[in-house]
Amino acid sequence: MSSPAQPAPEQAGRNEFASVVAEALKESLASAKLRQVVAADRKAFGPVSAEALRQAEREW
Repeated sequence: MSSPAQPAPEQAGRNEFASVVAEALKESLASAKLRQVVAADRKAFGPVSAEALRQAEREW
């Protein structure tokens, strides 16, 4: 019998798959949140100017 910390072999694949799905969902939600933040910023302040982009690229 397996302990709860170590899944039985037939469950290991499902647990690994679930972990991959959970990580993908987490990343997808983070990307969606970032898109919302960027959209709100653009609405509040307008698009980033070409000069600001050049400065950011220089400092990067």
